[in-house]
Amino acid sequence: MKIFQILCIVIAVIYATTDLKAQEKKITLEVEQITAGPKHHLFGYIGHALTIPWNKSERYIVSLQTDFYKRMPQKGEAADIILIDTKNDYKIIPVDKTYAWNLQQGTMLYWNPNSPETQFFFNDLDLETGLVFTVLYDIEKRERIREYRFENESVANGGVAPGGKCFAGINYGKISHSREIISYAGAKDFGREGPANPDNDGLFKVSIETGAKELLVSYKTLAELFDIPEDYPIYVHHTLWNRNSDRIAFIVRGKGEGKYPNGACVIHSDGTGLERIKKGGHPEWLDGNILSVAGEGGVELYDVDTKLLEGTIGDTGTFPNPGDDKAYSPDRKWFVVAHKAHTRAEKRNYIFYRFSDQVHFNTPMIPTYYGAGQASVTRIDGAPRWNRESNKILVGGVADDGSRQLFIIRIQPENE
Repeated sequence: MKIFQILCIVIAVIYATTDLKAQEKKITLEVEQITAGPKHHLFGYIGHALTIPWNKSERYIVSLQTDFYKRMPQKGEAADIILIDTKNDYKIIPVDKTYAWNLQQGTMLYWNPNSPETQFFFNDLDLETGLVFTVLYDIEKRERIREYRFENESVANGGVAPGGKCFAGINYGKISHSREIISYAGAKDFGREGPANPDNDGLFKVSIETGAKELLVSYKTLAELFDIPEDYPIYVHHTLWNRNSDRIAFIVRGKGEGKYPNGACVIHSDGTGLERIKKGGHPEWLDGNILSVAGEGGVELYDVDTKLLEGTIGDTGTFPNPGDDKAYSPDRKWFVVAHKAHTRAEKRNYIFYRFSDQVHFNTPMIPTYYGAGQASVTRIDGAPRWNRESNKILVGGVADDGSRQLFIIRIQPENE
């Protein structure tokens, strides 16, 4: 496979700065399409909380390959799990497949923090039982080296702790009966015949080493926290570990658009300290107790301990839509926010904010897709995903032939 043509190279325009000398510190943003049709390619999940598609050496990018993207998968329709060889013309290497995937969050791909060069996690589904489970795959052995299965429970990975001790577990059967966009076709909720919000289901913590799971907070407790009627089902998703791996932020929602609740919580990794927090679009962790949320102008820095705002990043001139997908670079030197002019816009760009001089840069527009419906289940979200060296991101978009493909945006200092 040939290296695809760089779509555009632009010396980014500086929109705001408090330092006149910083105006000379321009960068070049290179946008390159790295996959091509006729197959479609996606990574899936948002790149916050150090969700990195590259392995440790950055030789491989793990992703999904599919036959379609303008409809949701049905039971029994698999996605190929692939490695993209960055040292070999972005060659596609299929390694496995999964029946637990969707077009927004993919299959929750995460490189194992304990073996980030060769091992990654993904979710799968047993077609006979409807059980959703998590797989640990080794690319050297070219095999699954472990499956995390729980009898009569579709509990699987919702986010791996950066420290590598555990992953957040959520019941994908319950989610799949509540919200189509993040559903897994055929997933069974084994507790569906019982209470809408039981005391034995909710947000779990699963040990990577032993496979043991621990319930951190139940749906019953969350329903009481949000004052939810007993017969109204809620679900948890967007489980975000902080960089210290001692807190999890998560979103609590109810079935159906526009219905309650739609709030955020934070909890310690030992199950203590459950708190409701300010909800402001897609949150992202900066440091151990600082969560970034959308504010009236820019992005607000919210201290989950004191419940006070500790500052802001930029303003309306910097981030026109601070509630969109966002991610800090692993080295904390950059912050990137996705932006579309409006929900159904067919193009998206990315705003890179440099902390050293408070300067921001805009990328060119990349074609995207929303689909039909008020909240399309087939849309391509902004989802910027950083690499480990903090000098490029992986994003999704639409190629010239209409296929869904992956793009890399590189930060290149102008003098290099």
